[in-house]
Amino acid sequence: MITASGPLFLGKTRPLATQAADGTFALTLLAHDRIGVHKVEPWRINFAGPQAFLFYETHGPELQPGQPINVVLSELRSFTNGRGGCAEIHARALHIELLSRSHQHAQESCTN
Repeated sequence: MITASGPLFLGKTRPLATQAADGTFALTLLAHDRIGVHKVEPWRINFAGPQAFLFYETHGPELQPGQPINVVLSELRSFTNGRGGCAEIHARALHIELLSRSHQHAQESCTN
């Protein structure tokens, strides 16, 4: 199984909080890896269970576009959306934490 960890930045798509048929809380986030100038890779992250619920209850209002997050992910899969759509990476979150906004500014200065 492939895993990954590191910083990503939340995209403009609002987080989606849902409940599975078995009652499990699930959170879906769209984030981006800012690799460099004009090089941005989208990630769709699924985070489920009690840890996801606690994260969302604690940080829900802070989950705004551009918010830097540090993630530990597993089950990475490349997915292409429809005809001519762009590829995005789908992954299951094992852990997510918010990073300070100063991390975002440091990343932007490195890639601009």
